Amino acid sequence: MAKRFEWWDSWIEKKHKYATTDEVQMNEDIFNAVCSGTGLPNISQKSTFKFNDVADGANRFLGMSPSGEKPFARIYTRLGNPNTEYLEKVLFQLECQHIIDNALAADETEPTIGAFVFASGMAAISTTIMGFIQPGDAIVVGNVYGCTDSFMRYLQKFGIAIHFVDATKLDEVQAVFDKHDNICAMLLETPDNPTLNLCDIKAISKITEANEALFIVDNTFCSPYLQQPFRLGADIVIHSLTKYVNGHSASIAGAALGPYEYFSNELFFAYKDFGPTPSPFDSWLNSLCIQDMGIRMEAQCKTAYKLAQFLEAHPKITKIWYPGLESHPHYTLCKKQMRSGGGMITFEVEGGLEAGERLMNFFARPDTPMELAVSLGSVISYIEHPASMTHSVVPEEERLQRGISNSLVRLSVGTEGFTVLRDALDYGLSLN
Repeated sequence: MAKRFEWWDSWIEKKHKYATTDEVQMNEDIFNAVCSGTGLPNISQKSTFKFNDVADGANRFLGMSPSGEKPFARIYTRLGNPNTEYLEKVLFQLECQHIIDNALAADETEPTIGAFVFASGMAAISTTIMGFIQPGDAIVVGNVYGCTDSFMRYLQKFGIAIHFVDATKLDEVQAVFDKHDNICAMLLETPDNPTLNLCDIKAISKITEANEALFIVDNTFCSPYLQQPFRLGADIVIHSLTKYVNGHSASIAGAALGPYEYFSNELFFAYKDFGPTPSPFDSWLNSLCIQDMGIRMEAQCKTAYKLAQFLEAHPKITKIWYPGLESHPHYTLCKKQMRSGGGMITFEVEGGLEAGERLMNFFARPDTPMELAVSLGSVISYIEHPASMTHSVVPEEERLQRGISNSLVRLSVGTEGFTVLRDALDYGLSLN
């Protein structure tokens, strides 16, 4: 079979040489130091940048610029901006510092990973896929966010086959690749949204690589703080920066990182022409917010673990999913590929949907330390109903097959503190 991607062999060589590693996490102190940074630039709130002379303008359009500058970051903000460039560099370091170190040690002169920041997480997913997809291709999809699911279904009108699988089952993943020879990519979230099941990134990467299919991991639920998929074998990493990276529900943005040859050619042209770029202010705001991401997430994860223990023992809770609990079916995998169990909890309340609604409506009140809202990763705790909200676009039969029952409640833990959230949840549950 002819190579699907011209750059595939060179990427796989660099991937194994510089990216995959047995050390699955960056040192926490180094992570926080990268987040803090020292060079947050002023806001370049402008659409157009002047050139030094004709040669300077021509060189930038050819992709050449002074050392250290992204060539298209100072032409026209739809192509890039100094604030977006800075955010891309920080995200690049957080996901790929080990790649930088390994490449420098080997005197590698060609870049390995490219990075783009987008106006939203969905813009990151859709543009990244549109950069390589062709009619007749197929994509394998795990249990994903509702809008990602609907985008996958939208692609079918262009002759793209979509195969939804339970990506927690390696034999099911292998079976779909054995059956179809036109698969060009696999996309999943881990932990998945909202059931918090985990997929084995390292094991799945071996299947996708053997079939020359791009392995795309949406890392939104973890952020680079909890999980660094390149170390485990991913080819492309996606983020909704709106969530843990921003952490304050103050901006919408997304990011994608992946093979430099693809990102600097096909994907750049899609990025340039589709125009999914963020505003300079949004990039500056996310660069500011990312400075304390590690500290925020450490606090959120510690509180989430305690709340999960509390809810697991609560008589009004019939079922709970939290990867950091030993009762979670993928607890061992969580210990292997994540820094901790994360800041997300899902559960079912005794009494089903009606009981869950009463609990969520309690937190819709303005005098409670939580909000009824669909986002996640914020310093504010959010509670929501996936079946009627974030995953309402997923056909009901498939939604139920994936474990997204009508009685499922999703909780994103903020920084209000364990005792405050525990007491509020206890009172809210007592209303049933």
